[in-house]
Amino acid sequence: MYRINKIDYFIGVFLTTIINSLKGVPALFDETKDSKRVEFATDTGEFNVYIKYTTKLSKVKKNIEGKRKNKMSSNVSFSSRDYEILGDDFYKNDKKKLICLVCTNEKLNETYMAVLDYEDGMKCLEKSTDSGSRRITVTRIGAEYNFYCYGVGFEEEYIRCPVDCTKFLGLKAAEA
Repeated sequence: MYRINKIDYFIGVFLTTIINSLKGVPALFDETKDSKRVEFATDTGEFNVYIKYTTKLSKVKKNIEGKRKNKMSSNVSFSSRDYEILGDDFYKNDKKKLICLVCTNEKLNETYMAVLDYEDGMKCLEKSTDSGSRRITVTRIGAEYNFYCYGVGFEEEYIRCPVDCTKFLGLKAAEA
C-alpha cells in the first residue's frame, strides 16, 4: 500500500485548482524523480511548477491605520537541495516556470497558495541566513487581494502575487 505524504496532499491542492478552472484542461502531468516538481500543459500554456509547503501558518491581530486587522504569515524554508534543483534541472526547459508556496495550519483546514514567477521566487531566495538557510515569507493583511512575499533581508522590497492564483495562471476559477 502506498503511503500518502503531506507533499502529495499539497500537490493535489495545486493541481485541483488547475483542473477545476474553466480554461485549465490538463494535457500532461509529468511525474519526476523529485515529487515536488510538476510539469503540465493546459490550453493557456505549458508549466513547470516547484511546490513547497509549510504547516506553520500564523495569524495575529495587528493595528494598521487605526484598525484591527488579521495578519497571516508563513515562512517557507528551502534546503540547499531545493535551491540546487531550482538552479539546475528546474530551469532547463522552455515551459513557464513557477514556484508555488502552499501555506497551511497543522490541522490542514486553512490553506493559502502563493504562486510566484521563477525570477521573483529566486530573487526572494538570493540571500541566506548566517547559518545558510533560505526562506520565503508569505504575508497577507486583512482581505487584501495580494500576498506579499520576501526573502532574508528583503522585507522592504517585497513581491506581490495575487491571492487568486487562477488569475496569475491565466485561468478562471470554476463557479461553485
